[in-house]
Amino acid sequence: MTEDTKKEALSHLAGYSSVMLATVDADGPRVRPVTLIDHDGAYWIETGTASAKVAQIRDNPKIELCLVFTEGENSGYVRLSGRAEIVKDAAMRERISSHTKFFADYWSGPEDPSFALLRIKPSTIEYMRPGEMEPHMFAL
Repeated sequence: MTEDTKKEALSHLAGYSSVMLATVDADGPRVRPVTLIDHDGAYWIETGTASAKVAQIRDNPKIELCLVFTEGENSGYVRLSGRAEIVKDAAMRERISSHTKFFADYWSGPEDPSFALLRIKPSTIEYMRPGEMEPHMFAL
């Protein structure tokens, strides 16, 4: 994959993206939609501490994210594989939450005990352009 193709793939995840997050529990994979936040060169997810995804990540930090495109004859996608980390650092929680448009709709502040911040650390990306049949893959 060329550097231009890599940049193209990552450009689809700029800002805020509705993606599918896959985690694993004792019974198998679990997939749900989440908002992925691209901020300061990293990927983040804000969620509730009581959510199943937080418990699953605590037990097994391996995750995948998938953004599916619907334009074109065949849909394409960007898929990230990697790990998620539960962020405890107060300064980082403040920095990311202050950047997020919808944060105040769910939590009273970054110190709210019901707020969990997840940092997504991708190791590989798979990218298939709409209309193509072969994905491009690269390591990060």
